Amino acid sequence: MSETDTNRQQTEFAERVRYAVKNGGGYSSVLEKSGFSGNSLNRYLKGHEMKVSTAVHLAEICGVNPQWLLFGEMNPHSDASKDIEGFHSEVGAGIPFYGDAEASAGYGLLGPDTPAPKQLTFSRSFLEELGLTPNHTIIIKVRGDSMEPTLKTGDRIFLNTKPSHNIGGVMVFVSSGQLLVKRLSPTASGTVKIIADNNRYLTEEVSIDRFRWGEPDGGDAITIIGRVAYRLQAMS
Repeated sequence: MSETDTNRQQTEFAERVRYAVKNGGGYSSVLEKSGFSGNSLNRYLKGHEMKVSTAVHLAEICGVNPQWLLFGEMNPHSDASKDIEGFHSEVGAGIPFYGDAEASAGYGLLGPDTPAPKQLTFSRSFLEELGLTPNHTIIIKVRGDSMEPTLKTGDRIFLNTKPSHNIGGVMVFVSSGQLLVKRLSPTASGTVKIIADNNRYLTEEVSIDRFRWGEPDGGDAITIIGRVAYRLQAMS
């Protein structure tokens, strides 16, 4: 997603929040009924990211449709009460978010010492558009600059963890105890190039026999955790 697209989405989201607040009786009324701090509400009014549970709460207070508030492209007042009650059960799917993965990295990601992930709720139709299913999707954070400009520190990335014979593309994997995100490119000679989109980093080339899907098991194996399907870009 380009910077222009990100700015446009942030502007459109801010406009929907302002409409919702006006419909809910204005700033002071929404502030009192929501329990939000003034600083938090001001950030939402500027288009900063909002948790799904927060959006549902704000939508209920303001009498608008929660899906419209989050995603747009529908009438803000279409069956708002019904959608608030059924938002999670009808269209929502819980996706594990490993918020500490960027810090703990390595074998801890899927091992027994990994802290329990948070469950973030997303629209099932949104996941389907990305070709994802809840049972084969996790979210982690990006750290470092090796994949800039494609991925930046703070980005949240959706991983498709369903095993596949095709290992080409931007993948998250464990190598030598480190959790990495790089572009993999298989070659005709039975090797795989490990490429950083930032040209300041060197390209590596290893045997394809070292790659496998699943839980990290040590040795010289390179264990693929998942393919990057989508990113949520950090807002500056």
